[in-house]
Amino acid sequence: MLLARIWNDDLSDESVEDMADSNLHVMGFFGAPLEDDMPDHSVLSHFRIRLTVASAWDGLLGQVNEQIQAHGITVRKSCHVDASITQSQRKPKTRLAYEVAGDREERDDARCSISDAGY
Repeated sequence: MLLARIWNDDLSDESVEDMADSNLHVMGFFGAPLEDDMPDHSVLSHFRIRLTVASAWDGLLGQVNEQIQAHGITVRKSCHVDASITQSQRKPKTRLAYEVAGDREERDDARCSISDAGY
């Protein structure tokens, strides 16, 4: 989950938890069965703090990067898009009425020069 946090532009712990609970691809990456609960944001925060206090965070990331390179994997940053359905006003059924200006003079010729148009 910490890697997903980094690869998604350093999401908050709460956002990583939400993403893990709602995105099947992320659950698959974590190896989490659908019926299991994902760790909540406080577990993620406490784990990150413990890694930092133990000075293990940099070493762990170094090992992960070595494994990624050894397997020829390319990691690109991602983005989390919330595609939740929300309530909105209905589209009006009636069309807007457009008023045609009656002050325009009809011309017989199709071409009009700039001087003819009054500019």
